[in-house]
Amino acid sequence: RLKLRRAFTRSRKQVNARARSASPATRPHARHGAAAARARRPEHTAHRYTRSALVRNRAGFVYPGLAVEPATMAAATTASMTLTTRRTARGFPARRLGAVTSLRAIPGLPIRAIGENSSAWRGGGPARRASTRARPSAVPNDPTPVASTKSGVSAEDTDEEYDVVVIGSGIGGLSAASLLARYGYSVKLFESHYLAGGCCHMFDHRDKDGGLWRFEVGPSIWEGLDRPTGNPLRMVFDALDETMPVRTYDGISMWTPEGHWRFQLGDDDAPGGFCDLLREKATDPELAIAEWKALKGRLEPLYDALDACPLTALRQDAGLLLSTVIAIPFYLTHPKVMLDIPYILDSFHKLSRQYVTEPFLKQWIDMLAFFSGYPAEGTMGATMIYSIPGFHRPGASLCAPTGGTQAVVDKLVGCLDKFGGSMELKKHVDEIIVEDGEATGVVLRGGRVVRAKHAVVSNATIWDTVPLLPDRDELTAQGLPNAADWKEDMAEIPALGSIMHLFLGIDATGLPDLDPSHLAVMDWSRPLGDPQNVVTIFVPTVLDPEVAPPGKHIVHVYTAGSEPFDLWEGKDRNSQEYKDYKRERAKILWDTIERIIPDIKQRVEVEIYASPLTHQRFLRRHRGTYGPALPAGGKLFGVLPLPEVPQPGVLSPIPKLVRCGDSVFPGVGVPAVAASGAIAAATLAPLPKHLGLMWDVARKQGEFWKKNPGWLDSYRDGENKPFHPRGQHPVGGAERMRPEEHFKAPEGKVKASGEVGKGGKKVVSEEPVSR
Repeated sequence: RLKLRRAFTRSRKQVNARARSASPATRPHARHGAAAARARRPEHTAHRYTRSALVRNRAGFVYPGLAVEPATMAAATTASMTLTTRRTARGFPARRLGAVTSLRAIPGLPIRAIGENSSAWRGGGPARRASTRARPSAVPNDPTPVASTKSGVSAEDTDEEYDVVVIGSGIGGLSAASLLARYGYSVKLFESHYLAGGCCHMFDHRDKDGGLWRFEVGPSIWEGLDRPTGNPLRMVFDALDETMPVRTYDGISMWTPEGHWRFQLGDDDAPGGFCDLLREKATDPELAIAEWKALKGRLEPLYDALDACPLTALRQDAGLLLSTVIAIPFYLTHPKVMLDIPYILDSFHKLSRQYVTEPFLKQWIDMLAFFSGYPAEGTMGATMIYSIPGFHRPGASLCAPTGGTQAVVDKLVGCLDKFGGSMELKKHVDEIIVEDGEATGVVLRGGRVVRAKHAVVSNATIWDTVPLLPDRDELTAQGLPNAADWKEDMAEIPALGSIMHLFLGIDATGLPDLDPSHLAVMDWSRPLGDPQNVVTIFVPTVLDPEVAPPGKHIVHVYTAGSEPFDLWEGKDRNSQEYKDYKRERAKILWDTIERIIPDIKQRVEVEIYASPLTHQRFLRRHRGTYGPALPAGGKLFGVLPLPEVPQPGVLSPIPKLVRCGDSVFPGVGVPAVAASGAIAAATLAPLPKHLGLMWDVARKQGEFWKKNPGWLDSYRDGENKPFHPRGQHPVGGAERMRPEEHFKAPEGKVKASGEVGKGGKKVVSEEPVSR
C-alpha cells in the first residue's frame, strides 16, 4: 500500500507548485537542449510523470510502472484475468464459438499513469480536429532549439499537429489508428510502403491476355470473422461498426510422413471429425481419444475464463482495474479455475504433458501450436486454450476474406477515414522526436516534422523502432536513463526466421476439389522450426475465384517462418547467383506442391519467387523476420513460481511512446497484432470512452445472436455451411489423379517468370513450360 501511495503522490498540483517556486533558470521548459537538461535539478527531470520503478523480466523488457512487491504482482496477476458476460443463442453453446489464438488480458503488468497532464488522465475528451496552431514557446524569444533528435529537430519546428501519430499500417497499426479515431482523437498514420497492410496485403499481375492475378502475400489461415467471437480482429470490426465478408471452410489437408490426412474442425464426434482421425492415425486410438477428451475437459473452464474477459476491456494502466470488474461474477461462480490461471501465461507443454502421451496426438498438438512460432513447448498457454476448445466444437470453421487479405486492410483504412483520421503512403519516418522527457512527434524523410500532442504509436517492429529514437546521451540528458537501457535490451531480442515464397498462377482445368489450406511436415523427428521442415500452401481461388482469371487457380507456397536470413545476407539482388539461389531454396516448395498437384509444372502460367531479402525490403521487416523469438515458460522476475508475460507490453519507458504489432503482447499472428492495436488505443483513451465502446461491442454482438437464432442450424446444413471438398477420402488433394488425367500443356506454351521488387511484381522472362 505504501508503494502504491508513493507512486501516485506526485500529483499535477504538486508538480506545478514546485515549478512555480523554482527559480526561472530551473523551471521546467525554461531551458532547452541537452546541456540545459543536464543542468536541471533531479526533482524536475521527470516532472510530468509519476516517478516509478522499472521491472525487468527475463526477456529484457522494462515495464515502466509501480514498484510492487512480488506478492502484490501475483495478486494483480490473479485479479486481472477477468471476464465478460457470456451470451447464449438458441441451440448454441453458452461460450462463444471458435475463439482464436490470442490472450485477451495483461496479467501481471504493473499499473502506470499515462501522464497526469494528459487528456486521458484528466478524463477530458481529445481534440477532434488536427491543430494547425504553433505551440507557444515556454520562454519568449528563446533562440535555443530543443536538440531532441539525431538531426536536432524539435516538435516546435512545425505547425502540423495531431493528437496521435501512428507509424506503420500493419493490422496492429490500422486497428490502433481506427479505434483512436473512433474514440475521437485526430489521428495521422504514416506508411513507408506504397501499399497499406504491412505483411497483410496483395500484389497484382496482369498477364499478356489481360487477365488479372491477385497474389496473397501474408496470412492465409483466418478464423472467427463470420460471427461474433473472441477473435480480436472481429471485435475490432464490431467496435468500428463494420463487418468483414468472408467465405468459410471446414478443414486443412495435412501432408506428413504418414501420408495425406485431413484435420476437420467442428464436433470431434461428427463423421470425419477428430475422433475418427485418431482412430485412423493414432498408434493406440482408444488411449489417444481418452487423453484428448481429458485434456479438452481441463481446458474448457480456462477457455471460459479467457472468454469472460473481452479484448475491449484491456488497457495497460490503472483503468484496467475498472474496465475489467465485469469479470468478478465468473470467478465468484467458478472459484476452482483460479488454480489453473498460471497456465494461461506458461508454456503449454507443462499442461499438455499431464494428459498426452500418445505420439500422434503429441505431434498434432505441436503442429497446432506452431502457428505461434513454437511447438507446444514455448507456446503461451492462452494460444492453445483458445485453439483446442475453439477449433473442436460445433460451429467452428476457418475462413478467407472475400476479395483477399487486401479487403481486410481496405476495410480498416475505410474505418480510419470514416472516423476522421487520415493516412499517407510512401512517407518514411526517420526519427521519433523525444523532448522534455516524452515523445512529441516524428520527422519524416525529407525533413517534414509532425507533432503528436497526445502520443506517438509505433507499429514498426521493435528492431525498426529503436533506431528512430535519440541516442543514449540524449535520453540520459532528458532524465530517461532507463529508456536508454531499454533501447539496448530491445535491440537484442532474438528474431524468428524469415520466409521463402513461391507464388504460382495455374490452369485449373480438370482438377478435383482442393482444400484451400494445406500444411506439410517433412520429418517429425526434426524440430518443426528447422529450416524447410514445414511448408504452408494456400489456394484462395477455391473459395474466391474472383482473384484470378476464369478457370485459373492461385497457389501460394511458403516456408513457415524458418528460413535463415544468414544464408541470404550480403547477396546482390541483381546478380545471377541470387536468382539461381532463390530457385535452389524453392526446390522444397516445388517438391511439396507436386505432392498435392502432381502435374502442376504443366499447369503453371505465372511463377514468382520471393526471398527473405524481399521480405526485408518489401515489407520493411528487420531481417525479413516472422516475428520476435520470445518463448513462454519463464518465471516471473526470474525466480517466482509464476509464469512471466513473454512479450513486452504496449507502453515504453518513454512517456507518450506506445507500441503495437507482433513485437508486443500478445505476440505473432493477425489476431494477436489486432489485439495489441486495440490495447494500445484503449490505454490512450479516456476511461469513460473506453467503457462506452465496450458497451457498444457487447450490444452489437448480442444483436447478432438475436437476429440469427438459428445460426448453428444453418452451419450444419444451410447458407452458413462451410466448404467441404468432394471426392474420395481423404479429400482435398489431387494426388489420386491417374496419369491419363494429367494436364498436358500445349506445345510452345510459355510461363511468365518474375520476382517481387520495387514497384511490385516484375516479369523478368518468359520461359517454356516444363514438360
